[in-house]
Amino acid sequence: MIPRLIIVTFGWWLATGLQSADLQLFLKNYCVECHGPDKQKADRRFDQLTGDFTQLAEAEAFQEILDQLNLGEMPPEGKPRPNPPDLKVLVAQLTESLARARAAATENSGKVVLRRLNREEYRNTIRDLFGLKMVDFDPTTTFPPDDTIEGFDNVGEGLVTSDHLLRNYLYAAREVADKVVRPGPKPEMIRYEKANEVPTDTLEKDARAAAGRMFIKFRQPLGIMQLDKRRGVPAAGEYVIRFSARAIRRKSRYKDEDLRYNSNEPMRLSISIDSRELGATAHRIIGEYDIPDDRTVEIEHRVWLEKGFTFHVHWANGPHGSFKRIMRKVLPKYNPDALYPARNPPEMYIGSGPELHVYTLGIEGPFYEEWPLAGFDRYFPSPPVSPNAEYLRSSLTRLANAAFRRPVTEQEIKPYLDLAESYLTENSDFWAAARYGMRAILTSPRFLYLNEHAPHSAGHKLDGYELASRLSYFLWSSMPDNELRAAAASGLLKTPEGLRGQVNRMLKDPRASALSKNFVEQWLHLRTLGEMPPDPETNRAYYEDDLENAMREETRRYFAHVLQQNRSIQDFIDSNYTFLNEPLARHYGIPGISHQEFRQVKLKPEHQRGGLLGHGSVLTATSNGVETQPVLRGVWILENLLGTPPSPPPPDIEPIEPDVRGVSTIRELMEKHRNNATCFECHRKIDPLGLAMEPYDFLGRWRDRYAKKIPLNATGNMPDGTAINGPVGIRGYLKKRPAQFTRCLTEKLWIYAMGRRISFTDRDDIDRIVAALPKHGYGLQELIHQIVASEPFHSK
Repeated sequence: MIPRLIIVTFGWWLATGLQSADLQLFLKNYCVECHGPDKQKADRRFDQLTGDFTQLAEAEAFQEILDQLNLGEMPPEGKPRPNPPDLKVLVAQLTESLARARAAATENSGKVVLRRLNREEYRNTIRDLFGLKMVDFDPTTTFPPDDTIEGFDNVGEGLVTSDHLLRNYLYAAREVADKVVRPGPKPEMIRYEKANEVPTDTLEKDARAAAGRMFIKFRQPLGIMQLDKRRGVPAAGEYVIRFSARAIRRKSRYKDEDLRYNSNEPMRLSISIDSRELGATAHRIIGEYDIPDDRTVEIEHRVWLEKGFTFHVHWANGPHGSFKRIMRKVLPKYNPDALYPARNPPEMYIGSGPELHVYTLGIEGPFYEEWPLAGFDRYFPSPPVSPNAEYLRSSLTRLANAAFRRPVTEQEIKPYLDLAESYLTENSDFWAAARYGMRAILTSPRFLYLNEHAPHSAGHKLDGYELASRLSYFLWSSMPDNELRAAAASGLLKTPEGLRGQVNRMLKDPRASALSKNFVEQWLHLRTLGEMPPDPETNRAYYEDDLENAMREETRRYFAHVLQQNRSIQDFIDSNYTFLNEPLARHYGIPGISHQEFRQVKLKPEHQRGGLLGHGSVLTATSNGVETQPVLRGVWILENLLGTPPSPPPPDIEPIEPDVRGVSTIRELMEKHRNNATCFECHRKIDPLGLAMEPYDFLGRWRDRYAKKIPLNATGNMPDGTAINGPVGIRGYLKKRPAQFTRCLTEKLWIYAMGRRISFTDRDDIDRIVAALPKHGYGLQELIHQIVASEPFHSK
């Protein structure tokens, strides 16, 4: 029962308008008990607030209080609450007061954030600046990882520049300059092919090419065929790998479980590449091919290889484990007489078990679409036989205009030109001087930072070139192209029509895939996939079918589809389609999918895969590789779909540990944890969501019960009394709150687009976007247009 005196006092000051003393009285009556000098739940303390909205920290604190009042989550149940009519008036007046405070703050503050390129942006910028093939060339390999702020690695506040990073900028600039500045004739083409009869024993045989430049290793029936790791290809370029192969005795007398082998699948041969110099980080599978039974097939594979790279062909789904282990398992069971008399027991296996025969293996290249390479010809066109200082200056000026993403002045370019010309004078080596000047430009702050100059005009507006860079790094994670820079130069980009036209063009460009990768992986926390992998012995298919990458690919393609088709963002909550290949469909238990490539697939309700909550990527990333983590899944939904992340738990609270003995269910353990008064308030929001996701196991497979046939209970009630039963119940709960999800996604995309945290003064613009989006069918493209057209996107 709320004391009458409090109600009368509260109603009186609402009628006369908000005053500082009145706000303090409200806080005292309804907030300070839990957020005061004695207790600071969720690390919030309100007794020291004065109600002075000219102070940014004060305004932000009251904005948070207003958000909680709007959600109906504070004051909590069992605590005194103002009566609804008075609360409605308070919310309206507080909303108006905060809006006035935001308007005043916007007029008197800038938002300049010094932001450098993160690793992904640096890599993409080098790619586009020089037209490089970045398949296996990555100058950022040794860069330290970028810190994240609000979950994103492109927020200026987190992009510090350490001494270690500065050294790596120098190394990367040298590496890029050496790769780009390649004058002279095109590298000589090589061609090598080796035909070989499949050996009838397990002895390794080497076949060497002329002059010993390359050789191929044959190892049968298990193992790898490869180029010489010590040398690899002699020059970077595109190569054609050719081989012929045949599957022999796919189904043999040996049982699959003895070989750890699935004879129902076609034998699959994979091609991988690596570099001895770069080590394990360079290893990558570039193709897989099904090999037919008892019929020789010839295959060609084109790939860009950097100098020194080599390739291997490997039986991808062959018998699992070492050859010796297989023989120890097979011989006693099928050939016991061979254990003692045979001097080489594995010979007993050859000729009776499954084999993948490779008869020929060859490589030809390098091939080039053009020579000189685009990156060289772009900045050093038609070099004279004896290039001079004038040619050097014009070439490096051309490069600086592109690298700095705006026309350079004579004063800006002079130090770089003087440096290169001085090197030329001292060393009389023009191309060495060109590389030296290029390295200086690539280590300049004007290249490494998104150079938004200090405010110099009313409103602190970006100029056309600054706007072009902000736009391109938002949508492409890379530099503006020539068309975008031309729009900046002409002023067209500063017009609503010109800006909208450029955004539409850029979203159709292949470079927009960066948004589907970088934003999506960070919004949904997919970069944690692989950090806690499942046991390979009990989850063999996860590795053999490369499900980790397949799960990522499903989610990337799903987002890209919603983006390219301008579909409603509510598809992220629920839909009747997804993108699958055969291994991932099999993992999900969806029949009738036989294609290895990803395609759009229509879902049925019984598939239980609608929206992001059914994606294996999300479900695996919110587990620990052994068991599900309902608390983590509940927090994930609150943070990434509802936009109401709970506060971190106090340091003295023990985490919930699963009962590996199976005596207690996770629900029982969570109920015990929730009985702790310190934990109750957050867990009453977290637990119903997390437990409703329990029908998905730790790898995202559907289940009806736990191990040992323990029943699975996926029901619960949200704090507002809404009953939830399983993933269908969560989707229904979210679909009834479209504005809340719209705000959540808008805020996530806003942070990513601006490269900074959301500020107090951004609130009105975000409110306008959330209100406008339903009129446009909640289209994802429209959300991007609304953000790009907003005043803060055009401001420093």
